[in-house]
Amino acid sequence: MPSTRSFLVEELSKLFEATWLELPAEVVKVMTGVSDSNGLRKAGWKAYDAWVSLANAFTNVSYFDPMVGEVSVRMMETALRFPQISRTMPSAFFINFWPLIGLSTRNEIAALRDELLALREELASYARLMVAEPSAEMDALDQPGTAWKRPQLDGERAEKGNPIRRSPIQVKRNVAA
Repeated sequence: MPSTRSFLVEELSKLFEATWLELPAEVVKVMTGVSDSNGLRKAGWKAYDAWVSLANAFTNVSYFDPMVGEVSVRMMETALRFPQISRTMPSAFFINFWPLIGLSTRNEIAALRDELLALREELASYARLMVAEPSAEMDALDQPGTAWKRPQLDGERAEKGNPIRRSPIQVKRNVAA
């Protein structure tokens, strides 16, 4: 391991020399007009190469260490589990929070929807019975003061044999038009 450390120290000294000594000296030479920009370009590339070489050496040394490998494995596992955790957290929060504020749950809404569909089917079957044959019960409900009104036939269509029923509001709209 001492050879690795000396290699890192050597690369670090190359970076220091290129960025703190050679590069500023070339900048001063270009500013004073002693040298052209080719020397500055070479010094810049030397500093860049020293930086890349140091980063590469440091990466190689750090990946050689078993502790870094263990930490990186745990970070990868955590990153892969994060979407699963982010999907379960809202449901865990809202399971307790939803009833607290008095909102209905998904199961309650589904049961209510089923009840409404059953009621709609029952009303539709009742309406089909009412259209097919008026019963004596409807005649009893036609007495004054009752809230239920029997649908009335449009006179013109009734004469032609078409049993379409219209409400009093629809008849009034047709008369007004």
